[in-house]
Amino acid sequence: MKRLNMRTVRLALVFLVVLAVLCFFIGFFFSERTSENDHIMSPLAEVNTTAAPATTAPVLTSTPIVSQPAQPPADTTSVNILENENIEPLPEAVTISISETEWYLTLVNDWYKMPADYEVISAPAAPGSDVKLDYRVAEAYTAMYNAAAAEGLYLTPYSGLRSYSRQEINYENKTQLYRDQGYSETEARALAAMIIKPPGCSEHNLGLAMDIIDTADNFYTTEEYAWLMEHAADYGFILRYPKEKQYITRVEYEPWHWRYVGVEHAHAIKNSGLCLEEYLQAIGKMPLPLAEG
Repeated sequence: MKRLNMRTVRLALVFLVVLAVLCFFIGFFFSERTSENDHIMSPLAEVNTTAAPATTAPVLTSTPIVSQPAQPPADTTSVNILENENIEPLPEAVTISISETEWYLTLVNDWYKMPADYEVISAPAAPGSDVKLDYRVAEAYTAMYNAAAAEGLYLTPYSGLRSYSRQEINYENKTQLYRDQGYSETEARALAAMIIKPPGCSEHNLGLAMDIIDTADNFYTTEEYAWLMEHAADYGFILRYPKEKQYITRVEYEPWHWRYVGVEHAHAIKNSGLCLEEYLQAIGKMPLPLAEG
């Protein structure tokens, strides 16, 4: 019996030694695997950190004044807002104050309108033309007109300054066109505003914009358009309603509509690829509501 007990003790000791050795190797194995995984993950973390460098483009803050979807269409060049099935009603435009020193950056659109009593001092846009602009813009347009004419191209003024009453007539006529097509009053007014702005919401009422030659859809194929794309910024004008920005401007593509913003800002907008709404938001120059009283 004593011999049996000694043998049992020896077997137990051997078992414990073997168990201890196994535990040592198991612990060492998992320790090495953990260290190896840490080594692998570290470079990946570094790649993820550096893969998205900070953008140099202006960061646009979210505001209630620009009707912009969370994500723009994948191909904004093919956008036609008039074909959008979701017709958003017009917002109630806020009357804004117009800066005496930075009047050329005034923004009017579906969200902002000029004061009804704002008076524009006008002048002919080009020699011999009865189409007018704000006299300060007319000087720049005349210089641009003469420069193009020297190259055999004529940027004939088609539609510049419009009175408040004329804008109202144009807008109501366009609204009626959509009513006749079966749209509701809300839909008809929203659709009309994508082509002709309500009175006070149009740059034409400010005398800051010119429709050049005509309003033909194929104007972008002309030599005059190509000249404007290359040289207009030198005289302070921008293509106001680019095709790829319709989801922001809420205006259909108008290759004939050129807006004065001053030479410095025209070049900045052209080089940035932003539309006027985006640019003013980026530089902190969005309109201020007109103070009451």
